[in-house]
Amino acid sequence: MLARFLHIEDAGRQRSLIAAILCATLCGCGFSLLMPVMSLNLEAMTGSGKIVGLFGAVAALSTVIASPFAPRLMAKIPGRRLIVIALVLTAVSHPLFPLIPNVHAWFLIRFVSGLAITIVFVSSETWINQIAPPERRATILGLYATALASGFGMGGLLLAAVGSDGWLPWTTGTLLFAIGAIPIAFLQGPDIAPPDPAHSTLRAMWGAAIFAPAAIGAGILFGATEQSFFAVFPVYGERIGLFDAQIGFMMAAGALGGIALQAILGRIADHVGRLRVALIATLVCVIGPILIYFAGANAWALYAVMFFYVGVATGLYTLGLALIGERFNGGSLAAANAAFVTAYGVGSLIGPTLGGAAMDIMDPHGLLIITSGFAVVYLAFLGVRHITRRTG
Repeated sequence: MLARFLHIEDAGRQRSLIAAILCATLCGCGFSLLMPVMSLNLEAMTGSGKIVGLFGAVAALSTVIASPFAPRLMAKIPGRRLIVIALVLTAVSHPLFPLIPNVHAWFLIRFVSGLAITIVFVSSETWINQIAPPERRATILGLYATALASGFGMGGLLLAAVGSDGWLPWTTGTLLFAIGAIPIAFLQGPDIAPPDPAHSTLRAMWGAAIFAPAAIGAGILFGATEQSFFAVFPVYGERIGLFDAQIGFMMAAGALGGIALQAILGRIADHVGRLRVALIATLVCVIGPILIYFAGANAWALYAVMFFYVGVATGLYTLGLALIGERFNGGSLAAANAAFVTAYGVGSLIGPTLGGAAMDIMDPHGLLIITSGFAVVYLAFLGVRHITRRTG
């Protein structure tokens, strides 16, 4: 089924794409199950939205730190082997959370697991961008994002089924990350083209960021929105009176929006222009938190808003990756993808930190002001860039 949608004649390239996409689905499922579990347990341990936000920021900090090293690791270790090692490290870190119920230890464990999962995503997205045909890049990346969002949706449903207490959610998440290594190891095809030394440096990453600022901005906004959604919105839902199952369905609704909308957004972007679609997606990110405020504790209204808000916001990731892919190729893609993921990490670092603190100051709606504010800043940047291009 997936092979038919990819439309790639080379069987080896097709297997590599399927391996990366299946891995993303399983990782997304484990991620979206365990992030709310961590946040809800931390809320129970501390009662502080600020601590929950800082916890999400630690994961983002690990992304910012790990991303610059990913091209160097890809230059030294075969790509498939690197992804498998990182997945195993991610899997074995999660049982440590219930074993060590200490807030400081949790921050350290989350940082280490964040380093590993960052390597997985930088490597796999570089791999997909290298293999995808240029004329169908946004469409294939949209399918990748759809698979990732499908995993996020299944994780939300799993949260509704297993809850946030006891060993069951931790064991389930651990197994999902471990199983993600299976398609990488056994679906054989072209490996990641390793970057040369010139494309493995911080200077190469910085140059890529300057060359593609719209893509970098999309990464920052998506990181701020996504990490706020997974790390802080579960606590927001609890504070407005939702139950664990309703919070799980809220998370699933957002992920389902990503499932439904990514391939569509990617196809539209391939035909009408990626920056134009990014502008529309950013406008939705400005309006989404306002609609969440008006939905309040009306669960069904909240599910509908989350479906469109998170679904369209997820499109920024697809569009950012497509913009990277159209400007870079071969080994240089590793540095560009690392710059993009670093930008995502910066957004992920700032978004939950400011959102959690704002939720304590203006309980609970300060979070909505922060998430909408990030989108306003990026919308202004895209507007200035569009005017500058038209006027020369």
